[in-house]
Amino acid sequence: MKFLLETKDSVLSWLKPANREVLKHFRTNVAVETKADQSPVTIADKNAEEILRRRIGRAFPEHGIIGEEFGPEEEQREWVWTVDPIDGTRSYIRGLPLFSTLIALLHRGKPVLGVISLPALGETAWAVKNHGAWLGQERLHVSKHTRIAEATLATGDVYCFREKRQMRLLNRLHRDAGLVRTYPDAFGHLMAIRGIVDAMVDPWAFIWDFAPCQILAEEAGGAFTNFKGNSNRVDLKQGTALVGNKKLVKEINRLTKKP
Repeated sequence: MKFLLETKDSVLSWLKPANREVLKHFRTNVAVETKADQSPVTIADKNAEEILRRRIGRAFPEHGIIGEEFGPEEEQREWVWTVDPIDGTRSYIRGLPLFSTLIALLHRGKPVLGVISLPALGETAWAVKNHGAWLGQERLHVSKHTRIAEATLATGDVYCFREKRQMRLLNRLHRDAGLVRTYPDAFGHLMAIRGIVDAMVDPWAFIWDFAPCQILAEEAGGAFTNFKGNSNRVDLKQGTALVGNKKLVKEINRLTKKP
């Protein structure tokens, strides 16, 4: 769809001022506030989301927006954007370069365009429905490893598994997988989408985190599903995600179903 490819180019251009704003405050003594859910937020989060919302609003005034920092606006519309200006604010605050900026476009609730940008690493991946997943000139593909015993898995933070009562699953992964590493947030998802790790297991995130990951995973030939879910019936608001090739995701999904 020509419209989506042209829109992708617009998104990549919008990211330039947003990323400049994020990097301006990176590894400085930026002030940190605590939101109602006890998660941290900085002026960089707020300013970058405002930049992106303004550009979306000017280009597509008939579209809705769901942003992490400023909430939903007309989210019932046919076309809706999701925006997470800094995914991994805790990493950002500590000076770790693994945070990202996430943007997706949903059509009737399903992502058809997604971007994961890693400003501190200078890398941006994108996907458009039926046009593949890309990072620069590199077309992205999920790993072909299909056995948990030989797999390198990325996971969210231990506290996320603990808060969501998924420690039994995390312990099983450590027992059964070849190697388990904590690569949280969209960084871990992108590593699975690129095939650098074999799968990502994420017990806790939100629609603005998962929307770009879903379209990128699917366009990289992989699967995106919820814990105990079905890849044909993904609920982006359900709060959990498995990403990787279809067979390995199915194997890991079996572990989530065990009592």
